[in-house]
Amino acid sequence: MARRLTIGEVDIVRFDRRTFFAEVFDYQPGDHCTFLAPTGGGKTQIGFEALAAVASPRLQATVFVMKPKDSTVTRFAQVNGFETIRDWPPAQVRGLRNKVLGKQPPGWILWPKETGNLEHDEYRQAQIFRRAMRMMYLSARKKPNIMFADEGYSLEKELGLAAEMRRAHTKGRSLGNGLWEASQRAAYISMWSYQAQHLFIGFDPDEASQDRYKEIGAGIDPAKVKVILQNLGRYEFLYVSREERAMCIIEAS
Repeated sequence: MARRLTIGEVDIVRFDRRTFFAEVFDYQPGDHCTFLAPTGGGKTQIGFEALAAVASPRLQATVFVMKPKDSTVTRFAQVNGFETIRDWPPAQVRGLRNKVLGKQPPGWILWPKETGNLEHDEYRQAQIFRRAMRMMYLSARKKPNIMFADEGYSLEKELGLAAEMRRAHTKGRSLGNGLWEASQRAAYISMWSYQAQHLFIGFDPDEASQDRYKEIGAGIDPAKVKVILQNLGRYEFLYVSREERAMCIIEAS
């Protein structure tokens, strides 16, 4: 249920999450999404809620996971029927059960196994993720897809996948290759992340992060964005639809 409120001189509507994802969020194949909030701010959770609302066997999503363990990812996969795989492409590593039944999941959790050798693991992650991102970009013409970078900063800066992410940001939409990026380092990610069609922004007290909001563009006043964000509660997000030049607040779960 929506309700209107005034923050400063800005009138804005609030939606509970169920209503927002069922009635407001209008995702089209190839659209990009960016989720920003500091550590513990709920960005992965709201990203997964968005993913659950749109991913399907016809629009499959792949979540790129770097952490050795992550209960949020494990729970999401179990609840939403995503299949965890350790390498790419899925056809070579899928379980026998799904091969026999011919089932197609709504998506994949691409989660390379850790060996304890940090340098080797990062190198192998980069190789697997790069292969997946390139293959998904090329195959999107025939079947649109979603690439969910659970920590975009790490993929860009630590694994060296900036070129793959830039390619998706600048050319992927027309092909149907949607890049969804979550990041706790809002001040340091690529400017292309702020040009996504759908932005979900949690409160971040860091001034350098707030200064980046001017890159949203599309007629969105960054000063108004700052005012709204300063009044968000815990786990609330400001949603910005750049193409519709519209904003609303998504309440906490």
